[in-house]
Amino acid sequence: MYYQSEQINELATALAKAQGAMEGALKDSSNPFFKSKYADLASVWSACRKALTDNGLSVVQLTSSVDTSPDSIEVTTQLCHASGQWIRSSLTMKPVKNDPQSVGSLLTYMRRYGLSAMVGIAPKDDDDGNAASGKTEEVKVISPSEATTINETVKAKGVDVAKFLKYMNCESIESIPADKFKVALNALRSAKGKGVANAAVN
Repeated sequence: MYYQSEQINELATALAKAQGAMEGALKDSSNPFFKSKYADLASVWSACRKALTDNGLSVVQLTSSVDTSPDSIEVTTQLCHASGQWIRSSLTMKPVKNDPQSVGSLLTYMRRYGLSAMVGIAPKDDDDGNAASGKTEEVKVISPSEATTINETVKAKGVDVAKFLKYMNCESIESIPADKFKVALNALRSAKGKGVANAAVN
């Protein structure tokens, strides 16, 4: 669901100008395990902050719990214009575990995608060779059902989510590449106690 002020004509005009000045978010964070790069939250902000500010626009992101789902976290992203007009949208997700590491990772993930969707930012590849040859690389992530399987296995094994995500070099379980699903699942299934048999995860 999304909500907006009664009028958004001035906001829409300002956003159109801002988007004309924005570039894609640079994929400047490395993911050595998957030999790929991604645009993190800071990169998304860098790609849009000046264009938004120059056109009287600002973004506010607030977090809250969800009354109907105590285990869920909600991030609300609101785009505001100097005129007082606004648009806002909320995203709700559940962290894998109720600990600071899991919650922090999920909040960063939700803020990045909420901001990108609100202002129209998309990541761009900084590989000039690939751009010149017309080659693009799109990483397909695991399906919702596979993410559920991973989540359930993490909980069943009592694995430290932060260490697991660090091993997988991912911001969240939902962002694990599809071709690494079996790698992730096998590592979790080999877990002993709160650790994982694979030394890279311990």
